[in-house]
Amino acid sequence: MASIETQGTVISRGDGGGPEAFNPIGEIISFQGPGGSASVIDTTHLGSLAKEKRMGLMDEGQFTFEANLDTADTEQTGLRADRAARTLRNFQIALNDVASTVISFSAYVLSVSIQGGVDDKVGASVTLEISGPVTGW
Repeated sequence: MASIETQGTVISRGDGGGPEAFNPIGEIISFQGPGGSASVIDTTHLGSLAKEKRMGLMDEGQFTFEANLDTADTEQTGLRADRAARTLRNFQIALNDVASTVISFSAYVLSVSIQGGVDDKVGASVTLEISGPVTGW
């Protein structure tokens, strides 16, 4: 199996229109997620010989990314507006693979923070809280 090169991956924010258009978020330098887990439901009873369990609903967790802060980037500005308005937004991750894999999910912007230091650029850290299923992979 061939590995997928990260360079060329595009992370986009939906515009909420119909049909919805997805616009790339500028200056992203790294990302992590989506990732999640399911809760474990204990179904053990008095007749059980060992613990019995069922899987609960999947919680797809969070998607985080780091970017170079670009105050002129419409999508970066939109992330801050989404957080303030508590807007559920659609996102896509287009991987740079032969199959043109597109991972889609809905999320709230949980946090947007900036950071910087001596002899460095100003960066932004964004955390998205995924709501519902992740599709495409």
